[in-house]
Amino acid sequence: MMGVVLELDYVRLAPGFAREVLEIYENWEGKNSAPMKVRELMMVIEIEVNKLYDLGGWDRKYGMPKPPPLKDTKLS
Repeated sequence: MMGVVLELDYVRLAPGFAREVLEIYENWEGKNSAPMKVRELMMVIEIEVNKLYDLGGWDRKYGMPKPPPLKDTKLS
């Protein structure tokens, strides 16, 4: 079974609305009883909104240089 790919381009159309929905969800007392799919969706929307409002955050994270691979210095 293949996973579902979420196309969240609509979050870019109304990031303020998505952020407001997230605030309401976070303050909702019954969110622990929400179905797992709803909780997963809210988590994904939160990630997308954070990417929009922290401009350059993902670039900073993935643009950092990686340490070079270490060579085995043992003599053979």
